[in-house]
Amino acid sequence: MNDTARNAHPDLSVLAGGVAVITGGASGIGFALAEKSISLGLYPVLADIEAPAIREAEARLAAAARTSNVEVFGFTVDVSQETEVNALATAVAERFPDRPVNLLCCNAGVGGGGPVLRASDTDWNFVLGVNVKGVANCIRAFVPEMLGRGVAGSVVTTSSQDGLCAAQGVYGVSKHACVALTEALFQELQGRLTAHVLCPNAVATNIITSERNRPERYGGPRGGGSNPIAERFKAFGMPPSRCAEFVFDAIRTGTFYIMAEAEEDPGYVYSEAETRMQAILGGGLPYRPRSAFLTKVFDPNTPLPAAD
Repeated sequence: MNDTARNAHPDLSVLAGGVAVITGGASGIGFALAEKSISLGLYPVLADIEAPAIREAEARLAAAARTSNVEVFGFTVDVSQETEVNALATAVAERFPDRPVNLLCCNAGVGGGGPVLRASDTDWNFVLGVNVKGVANCIRAFVPEMLGRGVAGSVVTTSSQDGLCAAQGVYGVSKHACVALTEALFQELQGRLTAHVLCPNAVATNIITSERNRPERYGGPRGGGSNPIAERFKAFGMPPSRCAEFVFDAIRTGTFYIMAEAEEDPGYVYSEAETRMQAILGGGLPYRPRSAFLTKVFDPNTPLPAAD
């Protein structure tokens, strides 16, 4: 039975006054989630690996925070390190001792890793360390306390359309694992908190250049200089603010699998998931349907849109 009501907060005001911990919160989808959180009366914690980006994000959110009478708190963290995530949890508790964490957004993620035939052990450790272990670290650090408080709350993880369709490369493997982790969490929560997994189409974020933040233990930063695909993601990708709308709509309606489809590509994420499931149930082979929108995003011969 698909009873979404038990996974919903129809009145989002039940979250107001609490803390929203958002990993990868200084840019992209995370920043958009912070903006939306502020408008709902939540106190956003921008947990991010890039300290300069945190400072910039805090400055950009300052006026909205003053208007909503909330506080923005930035904290530098590498989510693949359990000790750093635990330090984040301690810092949040000390900064907001009288406010529960009502929203946990495990949004930090990295691209790259390459194809499974060529990826090194270090590549696997980097991508899985952030995209899977990072989510697990945050859940372990925050969710027990959220449950102990007994207040209304939600946990949102950021996967990808790659978590629902036939996987490609190390990144796709990690995003399937993120979906599976969130499915497992939902069942363990038994309705005490809501759980949701965001699976968006191409979004205008820095995901393509995320290896710039690869820690030294994973081989150090890579990919300096301009990246034409990154520029194309920024030019054609879905606005992060649209993803934030999808997320809070899902919390309100109880939607678990948030198939955040680009306006230019309606129905595509659904089609990807449907194609994979039909192959599983019908004895088929892994296949990803083509998308004119994604072809445009990745095709350097397609001109970028004219600047406004």
